Amino acid sequence: MLFNSVEFVIFFPIVLIVGNILKGTWQKIWLLIASYYFYMAWNKYFISLIIASTLLDYLVGLWLDTIPEEKVKLRKLALTLSMIGNLGFLGYFKYTNFFLEVINDTGILSYQFPKYDITLPVGISFYTFQSMSYTIDVYRKKLQARSSFIDFALYVAFFPQLVAGPIVRATTFFRDLDVRLNVLNEDIQMGITRILIGFVRKIVFADNLAKVVDSTFLHYSTMNTLEIWTGAIAFGWQIYFDFAGYTDIAIGVARMFGFKFDANFNFPMVTSNINDHWTKWHISFSTWIRDYIFIPLGGSKEGELKTYRNLFLTWTFAGIWHGAAYHFLGWGIWQGIMLAIHREYSKTKFHKWVNENGGSLYNLFSRVFTMFCLGFGFVMFRAQTMQDAWSMIQTMLFFGTSQPSLRYQNWDYGLLLAICFTTSYYFSKRNLEVMASEGGNKLLYANIASIFLLLFFGVTESQNFLYFAF
Repeated sequence: MLFNSVEFVIFFPIVLIVGNILKGTWQKIWLLIASYYFYMAWNKYFISLIIASTLLDYLVGLWLDTIPEEKVKLRKLALTLSMIGNLGFLGYFKYTNFFLEVINDTGILSYQFPKYDITLPVGISFYTFQSMSYTIDVYRKKLQARSSFIDFALYVAFFPQLVAGPIVRATTFFRDLDVRLNVLNEDIQMGITRILIGFVRKIVFADNLAKVVDSTFLHYSTMNTLEIWTGAIAFGWQIYFDFAGYTDIAIGVARMFGFKFDANFNFPMVTSNINDHWTKWHISFSTWIRDYIFIPLGGSKEGELKTYRNLFLTWTFAGIWHGAAYHFLGWGIWQGIMLAIHREYSKTKFHKWVNENGGSLYNLFSRVFTMFCLGFGFVMFRAQTMQDAWSMIQTMLFFGTSQPSLRYQNWDYGLLLAICFTTSYYFSKRNLEVMASEGGNKLLYANIASIFLLLFFGVTESQNFLYFAF
């Protein structure tokens, strides 16, 4: 079931009304049933995976709470069982074919494995990470295991963020579940506004940009440098609007049930460097890999060499998490390269001097330069294969052999991208929370503007949300 579907338009009001009438345990049961139904509308059989993952981590969490801290080996055994179970599910469905492809390519065996027809369950990467973070936090004694199975099952399967995030920490979810008050007018207003903004980002911006993106990546071999750059940058904005739109809707829907989840994006496309970009893009994921991969590896506390080792291991993992293919691996490595270069650059005297004396011109240049560096990553992320990505990058660097063409108007989409850039920079200073705190009718005006954009510029045949594929 998609947020931008007729089924959801019917489903959501029913769940909302009944959910706010019921209280206590019955309300939780109702939301859990609704969440399972929401997922089963896509594929009823894969609900068994969610239930299995839920049971595993619920039982492991209770077990960890009974094991004294001094019994380190036993605690590690319990955590290991959770990791094997969760990563086993994820590995089979998402990485079996990629693993066999790597074996075939390396030629270790004379036998060539076929590609198996394995359906990837929607949202498995998200709810697996969410459930794993709970077990790890219980293991670290940062969280007490939840005794109520209904509470924990609802945490894993809560439908607004179930299939594409954000990855909600257990501390945040249970905080709101335990002390949730009646939903106030403020919650309804903020929820509606965020939902409308989410739909604008998806249907008005992402789906319109999809036209030039799809054309570019389908016909790149006949396109020139300017066209491929336009398509690459357009994809960056498309996936931002698409994913930020989804999480806006998810956060808005959750808000109307009394849950106040943190924003998952904070205008990351207008940042002045790659480090700042990753503090504002897919925040729930970037903080997850920081807290559960980078820091446990040693973070930046064990010398420069190990810091860069940890950085590249973390971002290699991040690339593979997004997809089981070489081009996603390339994307992750490229993020690590950019972060490493920026880390070294930020230590130089020139960086300090130009930050203090560069003024608005350097500010603008650094933001545009960051966007173009990200563009190479966007190509690797969106291409079908690493070979396709490399061919496009060669053309972007003027080494390609493709000829000029007129498949679309570069100036039209260039103007749209410039509008995206300037408006995002403006609203990064005056986001929704700032407008709400100022009072008045600002939220009402935002809603009216959103409805206007949806009616006059929205794509009628909206596409699936892109992150459903991950």
